[in-house]
Amino acid sequence: MSILTAIFQAIAQAFTWIFPVSESGHSAIFHDFAGRFSGACSKLTGVIHIGIAIGIFIALFPLFKRLFKNFFGTAVDIAKKRFDIKNLTSVRQFMLMTLISLVPMLLYLIPVSRKSNIYQVFNHFSYNGTLADEGVCFILTGVLLLITLHRVNKVNPLPPIFQALVLGATAFLAIPTAGCSLVAGVFCIGVLIGMNQKTAVKYAFVLSFVYLIVRGIIEICIGVTGVSVVQIIIAVILSVAAAFFFVRLLMYFIKNKLLKYVASYDVILGVLCAIIGIVEVIVRK
Repeated sequence: MSILTAIFQAIAQAFTWIFPVSESGHSAIFHDFAGRFSGACSKLTGVIHIGIAIGIFIALFPLFKRLFKNFFGTAVDIAKKRFDIKNLTSVRQFMLMTLISLVPMLLYLIPVSRKSNIYQVFNHFSYNGTLADEGVCFILTGVLLLITLHRVNKVNPLPPIFQALVLGATAFLAIPTAGCSLVAGVFCIGVLIGMNQKTAVKYAFVLSFVYLIVRGIIEICIGVTGVSVVQIIIAVILSVAAAFFFVRLLMYFIKNKLLKYVASYDVILGVLCAIIGIVEVIVRK
């Protein structure tokens, strides 16, 4: 069973993270039907998140190679006082924007009480005994995708620094909210503020890579359930391969205008979750 769990969880997490269908939302559904509302994570989840990050890195290796090269190049230019923010290449601008977008995530660390921070407060609503709020978030995700896909008139893009801050704020709100998706949020808002679809989804994947590495390490450290060596090997191999495959598949969906089916899935699942959630609230009263 532990091996089957690793296989199923690796593939399911990779798919629901890469595609704009919300990993956290599907996790909340699973925990709701299993009657587990503690929100505690397993070390296996952390291992898989790191595997997904590696799969994203491999799938977009040329992009990450250019980003790392420009990161160190920028550091050298700053040290030698020859950095010119007015004459940035597109890759260097992309790199600086992603760094700015990561800044809002530091707000998660702000303590709310002695035992919790802002991230934990957001995450608490994912395990509150009802799927009603997840249903609303799924519906909003699907509707946002449909609006984005049917946008006809091009808009003048915001200045890069404002784009970065808006996308950073989007990621900050989407990550801990079950039913919302970082990939969906950043992709949709990116397109709506002037990015093309290919750039917007790559931006979402770069932010995902950083977040998944950090989150995976934290989950391995604080996970309440152990993981065997065999599980780790299977989970890493499958999550890397699945993430690589799903990244390429999502790019295919975007290129061939197939995301409308994913959006429909989000809306239908959201309606079902909302109905179940309302019934749960009534029954438990």
